Amino acid sequence: MLKKIARRTSFLRSLSTNHWRHLLRNLSEKEINWVLFWLGLAALSALFLSGYDYWILRSPAPAEGGAYTEGLMGEPRYLNPAISSASEVDRDITTLVFSGLVKHDKSGRIVPDLAASYEIKDGGKTYEFTLRENLTWPDKKPFTADDVVFTINLIKDPKYQSPLRNNWQGVRVEKIDDRRLTMKLPVQYEPFLENATVGVLPQHLWSGVQPQNFLLTQLNLKPVGLGQYTLTKITKNASGLIRSMEFSPNSRYYEKANISRLILRFYETQENIVNAYKRREIDGFSLSSVLEKDLLATARDVEFYNIKLPRYFAIFFNQSKSDKLTELAVRQALSQAVDRDFIVKEILKNEAEPQRGPFPFGLLEIGEPKINPEYDPEKAGAALGKAGWKIGSDGFREKKLKNAKSATRLEFVLTTTDWPELTQVASALKSDWEKIGVKVNLDVVPVNAIQNQTIRPRQYEALLFGEVLGLNPDPFSFWHSTQRKDPGLNLALYSNKKADGLLETSRQASDPEDRVKKYQSLQEIIMQDAPAVFLYSPNYIYAVSGKINGLDLKAVNTPSQRFENINSWYIATKRIKSDK
Repeated sequence: MLKKIARRTSFLRSLSTNHWRHLLRNLSEKEINWVLFWLGLAALSALFLSGYDYWILRSPAPAEGGAYTEGLMGEPRYLNPAISSASEVDRDITTLVFSGLVKHDKSGRIVPDLAASYEIKDGGKTYEFTLRENLTWPDKKPFTADDVVFTINLIKDPKYQSPLRNNWQGVRVEKIDDRRLTMKLPVQYEPFLENATVGVLPQHLWSGVQPQNFLLTQLNLKPVGLGQYTLTKITKNASGLIRSMEFSPNSRYYEKANISRLILRFYETQENIVNAYKRREIDGFSLSSVLEKDLLATARDVEFYNIKLPRYFAIFFNQSKSDKLTELAVRQALSQAVDRDFIVKEILKNEAEPQRGPFPFGLLEIGEPKINPEYDPEKAGAALGKAGWKIGSDGFREKKLKNAKSATRLEFVLTTTDWPELTQVASALKSDWEKIGVKVNLDVVPVNAIQNQTIRPRQYEALLFGEVLGLNPDPFSFWHSTQRKDPGLNLALYSNKKADGLLETSRQASDPEDRVKKYQSLQEIIMQDAPAVFLYSPNYIYAVSGKINGLDLKAVNTPSQRFENINSWYIATKRIKSDK
């Protein structure tokens, strides 16, 4: 039938205008209707075949094009992977602009990035990397092993004060040739490849920057990397503050991104970001609190990605700043008096899980600790009374401490940031503790100041803050006694020789079961000493416009890792021949 139609339409096309006029004058009405019927049938057949090819034989696929705008709170300062880890904004941008030897895939596994491959030798103490061929920096200078060696040696050099320095102590990085290098560890370290995700700096641009100018150079705000995107435009306001940055796909990256324009807008408050989304100024942002989800109830075309991160929030006690908190009975009672279920259900709207110990639930199947501080304010109050802390005339507990002339009130300062979620949690903790006679004063520090003003100098008595362990956890920097001072992250200034030993040997354990057993033992020691009160492990919530496709955020270590596979995100589509 189709062949017949084709022959007839071919014949009709060959006729000239005069032929048509002559033919139509000599055709009867019935014959004209017959011709029109076949012409219509031919047109419908052509449309059918075209539609069948487009809609049935082809399937939608990502295409280049479109623009994505995201809102971030704060302002970029150090777009440099050697020093960016202290700021969420800086981490986000360096993840876009820079690449490391390896990265995480969508399932959270370590895979090659700038390295084409790697080998682990010498019982896990030597890593040999082979770089991808023909990679060049944006100024067309070749990328070589020299750039990697330079970056790691810079991080190791104490004059540059990199917060990543502890990750590389004792590691020797040696060039074999332009495409190969080795990293030699003093002892086996199972999670080492996590360190190799750090972005690589171009040696030819950074080698002339002296340590005293390292934080001042313009390269920190005009980053040059080998990541998925390249910075193309910076917009400032009248005061000179950066208000937005625009990026385009890096044509020299081995997998070109689909989204043609990426714009990051910077806001002073999270409230401004939420309002910007409602006004459709931005297409996505990270929620700082589950409370913001309710503010978007009327927003159209928004999708929420609820991601479980290997992180938790806790109260870390600085016993060197408060003699009351040096008493184990006090710290244990404070933990027992906290209503974690109330925090999770009422404040966090079930977007979190109660946290009982130093490892988020489900991580490596470590399990919950045997010493489990269940909520029991009556027992907590009784324990304080037994320890000599009696209710005074003002309703708060007090006792006479050693060498004190008069009774000392059981009182301390709880410090946290000005995130709405954390201020609400801090208020709930204050209420819980004052019910058992403990006086609590709140100190709320702006989020952009808490690192330098409070955490780095350890200027707090008790700190409500969060820690991120990673999918392949190494709690060494959080609990080892050598990490009590900055840049270490031992926020409780915890010191225990048995714990130190387990932290050291667990890093070298190649057998997963052995490693888990060491972590379980470590967990029990920490819980027995009670240097912190573990509260909850929250979901990371990412709000994105429905026009953005290709997001797969099931397994990420940190919020900034959402950008590690941004090259698979897309807005525009095309239809391609299906394999079926």
